[in-house]
Amino acid sequence: MTVRTLKSADLEAVATRVGNRLAHDARRSALINAHFSGDLFTSALANATDQTWVEVDHDHIVGHLYGAVLDSSEHGRGAWIGPDGVSFDTGDVLSSMYDEASREWSRRGAAQHFAWVFDDADDIRPWLALGFEPAHRRGLMSLNHLDTSVMPTGYLLRRGHVADLELALELDRLIDEEASARATPPPARSDDVTNSWRELLDDDEVHYYVVEYDGRGVAQCVTYPLEPRRGSFDHTLHLSAVAVVGDHEHRGVARAMIAAALEHARRAGFHYAEANWSVSNRRAEHFWTRYGFQRTYVRLRRTMNSV
Repeated sequence: MTVRTLKSADLEAVATRVGNRLAHDARRSALINAHFSGDLFTSALANATDQTWVEVDHDHIVGHLYGAVLDSSEHGRGAWIGPDGVSFDTGDVLSSMYDEASREWSRRGAAQHFAWVFDDADDIRPWLALGFEPAHRRGLMSLNHLDTSVMPTGYLLRRGHVADLELALELDRLIDEEASARATPPPARSDDVTNSWRELLDDDEVHYYVVEYDGRGVAQCVTYPLEPRRGSFDHTLHLSAVAVVGDHEHRGVARAMIAAALEHARRAGFHYAEANWSVSNRRAEHFWTRYGFQRTYVRLRRTMNSV
């Protein structure tokens, strides 16, 4: 058994493995798209042979691993492994490939490693053995049958805009405060948070929804179309930044706000919606799954200072 970087001659075999893996995930969840273009995949992977590792057993590929090293204002520099970035026949194969890859990622300054894995105990277990921990879940739902909740009396839903920047920052801080209350370190607040929100609110593809009560903004959510990616269906909407001021919680405001946002998306031609939430946030898990979002993938995380 040998671990080495990818060669051009390996591309077809790796593409077959990825196609089979996505098809297996899709059989377990109707919200995962099994469509896979081997030609497009091999074309992309051909430009990353020095960033992809394979394990070979007597000239037969038994696993592959690719992680994109990216800079993020929220996570810093990290290595990201997508559902199409890994395949392995056994946990030992994954361990051998990860040993090689992680050394290179660390050399390139990637302090954290992330992997999106199908949300099943058997799929997650080999990663736990490597020191990864569940961090966030991805939930999907079809927009064919939507919730019909209406906004409670006295509340007004409107479309937000750049002039609401200070409100967006105020409500966004509630999300960080909730993370702190759960004894979970909130995402690092970088100097460009304000600029990020300003760009978001100024983007024509982004919809920023605000709920007002007595003329004051008390809730928000953001929606925007997801870029095409393997495993996801076209016309999928991402829903995020959901926050409700404390004394307006448990009144049905969030549910009605989200129902309106998703109905607007359905009428605009979207077929699916995605939401992500922290694994440690049991309240969010309960809310999203009760709303109708089904767990598909979980994002695992390993920080190198814990090695």
